[in-house]
Amino acid sequence: MRTTKKPDALLPRKAVILAAGYGTRMLPLSLDTPKSLMPLWDQPVLAHILAMLDRWGVTEVLINLHHQPEAICNYIRGRGQASPRVVLSFEPEILGTGGALQRAAWFLDTRPFWVVNADIAADIHPAPLLRAFRHGNTIAALWLHPERGPRTVEMIRGHIADFASSRPGTEGTYTFCGLQIVSPHILSYIPSQGFSSIVQAYQRAAAQAWRIAGVCVPHSYWADLGTPENYLEAHREILAAYRHDAPGKSLLSREGLRAMQAWRRRIRFQGFLSAGRNVTIGKNAHIDNAVIWDNARIATKAVVEQAIIGRACEVHGRVRRLAVHSAFSLAQPENAADISLAMALQFLRWSPAQTTVVPFEPRGSARLFARLDNGARRVILVRYSREREENALYTGHARFLKSIGLPVPTIIQDVPAKNFFIMEDLGDESLQQLSQAWPARRLTDFYENIIPLVARWHSVGGHAARRRRLVMVQPFSPDLYRWEREFFSRHFLQPQIHPARPQVSKILDELSAVAGQLLNRPQVLVHRDLQASNIMRVGSRAYFIDFQGMRLGPAAYDLAALLCDPYVELPSSAIGPLLKAYNHRVSRRHRVSEQLLWLAAIERLAQALGAFGRLSANPETAWFGDYIAPSVRMMRRALEQAGKCPQLLSVLRRYGDSCSRGPREARGKQVYHAKGVASRFPPRQIRTGGTTLLAWSAATKI
Repeated sequence: MRTTKKPDALLPRKAVILAAGYGTRMLPLSLDTPKSLMPLWDQPVLAHILAMLDRWGVTEVLINLHHQPEAICNYIRGRGQASPRVVLSFEPEILGTGGALQRAAWFLDTRPFWVVNADIAADIHPAPLLRAFRHGNTIAALWLHPERGPRTVEMIRGHIADFASSRPGTEGTYTFCGLQIVSPHILSYIPSQGFSSIVQAYQRAAAQAWRIAGVCVPHSYWADLGTPENYLEAHREILAAYRHDAPGKSLLSREGLRAMQAWRRRIRFQGFLSAGRNVTIGKNAHIDNAVIWDNARIATKAVVEQAIIGRACEVHGRVRRLAVHSAFSLAQPENAADISLAMALQFLRWSPAQTTVVPFEPRGSARLFARLDNGARRVILVRYSREREENALYTGHARFLKSIGLPVPTIIQDVPAKNFFIMEDLGDESLQQLSQAWPARRLTDFYENIIPLVARWHSVGGHAARRRRLVMVQPFSPDLYRWEREFFSRHFLQPQIHPARPQVSKILDELSAVAGQLLNRPQVLVHRDLQASNIMRVGSRAYFIDFQGMRLGPAAYDLAALLCDPYVELPSSAIGPLLKAYNHRVSRRHRVSEQLLWLAAIERLAQALGAFGRLSANPETAWFGDYIAPSVRMMRRALEQAGKCPQLLSVLRRYGDSCSRGPREARGKQVYHAKGVASRFPPRQIRTGGTTLLAWSAATKI
């Protein structure tokens, strides 16, 4: 029989901090420093959490460990007798939250206890959680946020009904913030050994009439620090909170603010600067919103923008998003070391001590890119997964295209057995980036230089590919077109516009008819993703990248990707002359009419909208959502010009005013581009790292 909880018995004196994770979303930074010890302003994240628990009356804390336990052990040892008292629980194999609590059963007593994730920033008063926990049959009370994060938890009148909502991000969904108060009764619902999820324990407890409470706490601050973007944004938010006396201010001490102000007297920087110990910054360096870890050196005239600079890293050029010392990725146990990086540096004969790794931002193609910078020498290291078959074709395609006179990056080393290669670094000037800075005439001139290359790709490339029996992915076919329109429906049409099911069916039929027109056209060798982000400028020449999906298909598809590109939004007046220039360079049989171009644009933009919808739903690639509005504008124009698909045109016309602005108008956020990716961060910020190819999620663990 359950007894009524007395208020005194509800004050936790113990807490468990979950710090065993690998930190995959923070790779490669987490190869050097575990997430819990990464600095958040002037203190490690773990120090902020311990201080918060101390203020709440917690006297004993258990921290579970797995990845890089020595670093956390050394930090705890250095605390001496500071309160609260800390004990450590090492897990030879990660046990999950449930397993970690069962392993800590010896530490717990009859009182409830706090469970805190070690990768959050929190400024919260515990009273609302304690009040919710006082309900007689509550086994746990979880802190939820109604706006931030993936919002995968469903709550009804303070009761958590589902931890994995089928409608994330909609009304009635919330994000778990990584902080909860838990009754020791939960141990009865966790297996005695092995890995276990606490969600499963909660489900078992709920089946026995226990209540799992969810609490949205007003006047609080929470941030998930699990990605480089979130980590940087948290610094910016905490500084603003300090200045405005708002929740979050407790995470920045007066000493931390004074340290930043001291730097301002020595150098010029914009936004914020959080610099660790023994940091050197050259007088003429440009700093803009940066976190610089201990012992880093920023040379004179170096540029650090929206970036994290890892410990002991040297920066001589421009870095955006993050940079790490390559030696840290190599000085790891065999199961964690970056083997492909080690092999690349050995082949290049570059010293790890003199090489900086600048990872690119996450992409949707199961590939990881990083710039290796060794003084005046730079290359691109590409790691890929074979879950997408075309990823392994890139190097062969590059050599083939170069052999027929097309400008593509040189492959320096190819190691298919380890799924990586090294290629020439073409810099950061994509056509996508240039289109925002150039006047219309100069932009059109550059497109005129690209058109002959595209014509050569289509005319010479197809014959050569067939003659040499080039291995490629399957050509455009009814199945591929069906996949594209279903992809569009699944990731954009239904979740964004919500048409009735009969109308969805009619729209898919309309798109099927468009595909039928394209299937009747001769097949040439097409790039497949010939948008501005995949065209680089080196000197005055255009270079092509990201052609791993090259295949046989209609020339109109490539031309639609190039001329009806939401990354640029060329005006209709420019498209006609460029199409005419293309038709002058190909045989009569392969010419593309304006009508066919607009039909191909409908097909291509449907695929693009599906991609932007899918990528924008992932917190790590949410910035792709910035391109939904221009894609809709381009699609509406194509539909109007082609005079086809009235059902689709009707729903897009009702989509909203957010899609009505033109390409040269301000859209609220500047968007930068580099190496074939678009980002809300400046060029070369387009980086994120990693030594393994994992499906990373920004959802806070539970």
